[in-house]
Amino acid sequence: MQTGMLGNNESLRVLLQGPISDLFVKLNGEKGQEVLTELNKFNRQEPCWVPKQEKTQIEESPHIPTLRSTGHTLADWLKAREELHRFFIGELVILRDLFSLTDEELASTTLMPAFRPAGATNRHAIEWKLKMGENKPYEETDVMKYTNSKGQKEPELYLINRSVKPDDDTLSDYAKSPDQLVKIQNKLWLGLFGWCDADTMHHVVTGEHLDPETWTWFPEDRLRGGEVAYGYWHPGYRKVYLYWSYAGSCNPSYGARSAKKVPLRS
Repeated sequence: MQTGMLGNNESLRVLLQGPISDLFVKLNGEKGQEVLTELNKFNRQEPCWVPKQEKTQIEESPHIPTLRSTGHTLADWLKAREELHRFFIGELVILRDLFSLTDEELASTTLMPAFRPAGATNRHAIEWKLKMGENKPYEETDVMKYTNSKGQKEPELYLINRSVKPDDDTLSDYAKSPDQLVKIQNKLWLGLFGWCDADTMHHVVTGEHLDPETWTWFPEDRLRGGEVAYGYWHPGYRKVYLYWSYAGSCNPSYGARSAKKVPLRS
């Protein structure tokens, strides 16, 4: 493969289409001066993007459910999510009674739930993270400006792979842009709300957040101009970051999470 003074041409192409392109867009955006200031600090090898101290609930709050002893099956994780629901809303819910789950799904040790109560919005997902004692998530754009930010009239339950990384067939050599992802037939992708809920759930049960080294696209969650939301967990700053990028962007470290929507019991 051809190389030059800047290295491997394919790697250079990926860099220019991904991070460098995003940088130019952010420099030209409404927070361009802030981005330029932090970029100059980076070039001088000074600390940059140092997070402001946020007043949040203390993690050791006795009111936060302790769920590290949760079992390994999906049935166990559903019970844990019911505990979180009661903590968030003060309402008792039995997910197995609401949704039509198979015995095979309930016994699975590779699936996890993402639950969206009726009417729950993207803002609720952020507020519930704060209630769990997490640092305030970073929002490049108000999360309520994306499509699908408002909840449905009926509750929704999705099943996704229990992994800190997006699906293997959407990463690395199999990476696709959001526009390519939405064209795949018979595929439903986890959105911003579902990812935030799954991240909260995964952390409270396992102690690990989703995407500490990768990024998850939310292919259907878009701004008016078509820009697509994506998110990840920053281990250094210890909080969720929610960004947007162009729908045609493609990067080996950016993937997506397929989801199965579980039908409500009739």
